[in-house]
Amino acid sequence: MEDLSPQKKGGLARSAKLSPEERRRIASEAATKRWADSTPEAVFGAPDKSIKIADIEVPCFVLEDKRRVIPTKGMLVALNMAHGGSMVGGMNRLELFVSRNRIKPYVSNELLERIKSPIRFRYKSNITYGFDSDTLIDIAEAVIKADNAGVLMTQQAAIAHQCRVITSSLTRLGLIALIDEATGYQTKRDSDELQQILTAYILPEHRPWLKTIPAEFTSEIYRVYGWKRTSDNRGPRYAGKLIRQLIYAQMPKPVLPALDNANPTNEKYRRKHKHHQFLTKEQGLDHFRTLVITVMTLLRVSRNKEEFKRHWLTYFHGQGELDLGE
Repeated sequence: MEDLSPQKKGGLARSAKLSPEERRRIASEAATKRWADSTPEAVFGAPDKSIKIADIEVPCFVLEDKRRVIPTKGMLVALNMAHGGSMVGGMNRLELFVSRNRIKPYVSNELLERIKSPIRFRYKSNITYGFDSDTLIDIAEAVIKADNAGVLMTQQAAIAHQCRVITSSLTRLGLIALIDEATGYQTKRDSDELQQILTAYILPEHRPWLKTIPAEFTSEIYRVYGWKRTSDNRGPRYAGKLIRQLIYAQMPKPVLPALDNANPTNEKYRRKHKHHQFLTKEQGLDHFRTLVITVMTLLRVSRNKEEFKRHWLTYFHGQGELDLGE
């Protein structure tokens, strides 16, 4: 012990005086602390914040890294599986189930690895284990494949039935939406996503005006709608409303209201700036120009406004109504 520091020597001496039980307790507390430092926390959800699948209530959480997690017991409930049962080789209940010969051929290696290594997370002061929401859908699909192949045992029929209930009533995105609503994360998610969209699309201060809509676009609108040019080069009064519907309303939903707020009308219902002056170069203007080119192409192949309306509604999959100003 000649090479040890005085602090190290003192630590070894104190350790030697401890009972085996005290040493185990100290080691356990140290390990728990190390795990807690890197273990994600459930920031939304609670044991009583449940989603409902048919008539079954399943608890769920959203972690600080935005993963939607169903705790292990909740997974077993959702799949109509027994909570107990014998363990083999330290396998968790789900791992044992999918590792059996009847199910395993229908389980991917990636899914098996996820089931072998449940997500460890903290809820308040407790350490909990669970699985991401996709794992529930993936297990259900594997069980259904095994059932279709006729390899399941009679006592697994109830599990197969529940898996069909899950896949018939839930999509992956639908399950995420249910979890977000049940945990209250939906409000936070919507706020964050709204801010991300507006940051991507809207400049904090408008840029100097640049001509963004090409002259050909205006000419095609005049031709298709049968408008006559005037000395002041203004089209009918509803021309601005039409551009608003054709271009700005096709951007993500929060963008147009934000543009209206940033660039309001005056007492004469006119705006001081062009809306596109408030769009970011990287996202907003690029999307704006893409929409202009798309609509201009539809105008080119249209002989009149009725034909253009059909082309527009077909291209945009019937999203919204197009007011042609009749």
